Amino acid sequence: MTLTMAAHITFGSAHGRPSFDIKQVSSVRIESSWQEFTDRAEIILPRNVQHFRKYKVGEVFQVGDPITIRLGYGSGELPIEFEGYISDVGEGVPVTLKCENEMYKLKRGSVSCSKKETTLKELLQAIAPGYEIDCPEVFLGAVRYANVAPIKILEDLKNEAGISTYFDGKVLRSGIIYGAKSDAEAVKIKLEQNAVSENLNKKSSASDKVLIRAISLLKHGKKIEVEVGDDGGTSVQRYYIGVELEAELRRQAEEALKRYKVDGFDGTITLFGIPRVEHSMKVELSSILYENIRGVYSIDKVIKEFSPSGYRQEVTLGSQAI
Repeated sequence: MTLTMAAHITFGSAHGRPSFDIKQVSSVRIESSWQEFTDRAEIILPRNVQHFRKYKVGEVFQVGDPITIRLGYGSGELPIEFEGYISDVGEGVPVTLKCENEMYKLKRGSVSCSKKETTLKELLQAIAPGYEIDCPEVFLGAVRYANVAPIKILEDLKNEAGISTYFDGKVLRSGIIYGAKSDAEAVKIKLEQNAVSENLNKKSSASDKVLIRAISLLKHGKKIEVEVGDDGGTSVQRYYIGVELEAELRRQAEEALKRYKVDGFDGTITLFGIPRVEHSMKVELSSILYENIRGVYSIDKVIKEFSPSGYRQEVTLGSQAI
């Protein structure tokens, strides 16, 4: 059965023009990762877009316009692969649009926040009002910011406390690496059937020297730290939320160390457009030709390419289940 590629891009109503849809594109590229603040998309449009006959490009597309990208196969309802805003309108032909997800809003404007003691959720509610916040209970202690972009505060959280923050649709998730998607059943990937190519690197980690430095963030800005592993080994810093007992922190750090000591693979695999995957999901790899290629891995990043060459998903593997 041959599947027909399909795209459906919706440009929301803005600056006096109504919303409209485009179902023909030259190419689309979408990058999405929990490790990065912002998901990005780039769209190259064909020359024969109907709206170009009536309006100038600058009248049709402007920075800040809302956009939704759906990609897939067939004539039915397509899954949403990107929601956000136009961040740049290229000049010239063909028309190139660059877009950013909801983080676009937190890069603009400024906020001030000064508190002697606050929690992560309270801070996020102050700098991103109106959004649903999904985060653990973390006490941050004193914070003081005056007239800074909200994303500057998110960058400080990541650099100083190891707290990553990203948008999942309209939900702002912070201090949560994979979230609820990691609880779903792993997507089964058989390399010979589902993969276009792979760039996997064999890891023989059992003999590698690794030193885990575990840090638990506690109330009132306090923290406890432990180190496990090999002195002189590759240093890996991991943050935990609210682990109050040193023995429990050490246990969790030992579990993390085991993951580094498991033989497996890292790198990327490039899939066809189906089965559909997103970052924070899990994939279960297997191969007919190579029996050693197997295991369940979390997904750290996905790059989706939609063009006349086909629909592809480049998947960056994350941690391996043990």
